[in-house]
Amino acid sequence: MHTRIKIWAIALVTSLTACSQEPSLTEKFEQKKQTISCAELGSIECVVRKIVKADDKATWYKFGDRKILFECKGTIKAGIDLSSPCSIQADINEENKSITLTLPAAKILSLNLNPEDTKLVYEKVSLTRFDFKSVERNALLKQGEASILEDFQKENSILKEAEKNCASFFSTMLRQVGFININVNFKE
Repeated sequence: MHTRIKIWAIALVTSLTACSQEPSLTEKFEQKKQTISCAELGSIECVVRKIVKADDKATWYKFGDRKILFECKGTIKAGIDLSSPCSIQADINEENKSITLTLPAAKILSLNLNPEDTKLVYEKVSLTRFDFKSVERNALLKQGEASILEDFQKENSILKEAEKNCASFFSTMLRQVGFININVNFKE
């Protein structure tokens, strides 16, 4: 009877010990990875101002000029897109508690030009010409938006700053998981 109780007690203690075993660093990382996947990580936000102008000069069939000037203000966010399942790649060494993380390159995530912050600064229309229609004004503002995006894509320092901020975020998160040696890289 005592032998049966001892065997049962040993089996119970063994199963409880196995159940209470702490998850590995890889398992902890995978849990965090699932939490942040399918999202965008915006790591920098800038306020932008852009002047949009149009000069519709007279031609042989148009008499007189039309000129218009807008000032636009908005916010642009840059960061990394983690929505792809393979966007985060990790090389984990449990013994050294080290991880090399490869993330997507930073990009412009959004541009929000607030219509309330768009101001008509100047408009001059000759008597022989028609005023700018709202369709024409909207087309000019879309050109301004495209120009802002193009300027920021060329401005590499902002995207590098976004990557630096993302690397800092992931380094902090991985230290909390238990990693000691952390290396964060970005795809080209």
